[in-house]
Amino acid sequence: MKQRVRRYLSVRTGTKPIQVQGKPEWLKYLRLAVFLCFVAGILCANLTDREQLGGFGIWNGYFIEKFKYARIQPLELFYYVLEERLLVFLLLLLFAATNWGILAGGLFLGWQCFAAGFLMAASVGAYGIKGILLTGTAVFPQYLLYIPLYISYLYLASFWRQRARGQGLEGKKRPLRDYSLFILLCACMLSIYIAGIFLESYVNPYLLKNVLKFF
Repeated sequence: MKQRVRRYLSVRTGTKPIQVQGKPEWLKYLRLAVFLCFVAGILCANLTDREQLGGFGIWNGYFIEKFKYARIQPLELFYYVLEERLLVFLLLLLFAATNWGILAGGLFLGWQCFAAGFLMAASVGAYGIKGILLTGTAVFPQYLLYIPLYISYLYLASFWRQRARGQGLEGKKRPLRDYSLFILLCACMLSIYIAGIFLESYVNPYLLKNVLKFF
């Protein structure tokens, strides 16, 4: 319908219709890739021996009992999570400035979806319907920031590549304003990522401890 309207206006005004750029190619396959990785995680969890799953992490009864009554030090947890997560995200931001940015972001997002499928299927297998509650609480509320941020990263990598192509700067030195804009966007994303780590360290343990009372 929109294309017909543009054609009509171009005939009436005698101007050429404006070409609206479609969605990036990677975006067309993103949903399918995310879904397949999620399903692969579910299948992998179902193929894994139940006894092996019960030996580690949130599926370990001993761990749950300890976590219920443990005193969490949010500041120490914050620095620990920051150390574990920040380096990976900084590497992703560096990749965003190269032609490998979209691929790196896609692989990382695919791994996150695989882990989510594995975690959910294993939790349901271990605790039944309560496993869904446990999985949801384990990733809340930090992933309300993480997931949009990972998708935004793909847009950033795509923007950086498309801007170079549009200006004919592939393999050439870019203007200073391009680097300034890129650094500004990276700084904003990094700030949101640290906010997610803050939620993961200060809010998530409190919620998880309350949910584990039902286990």
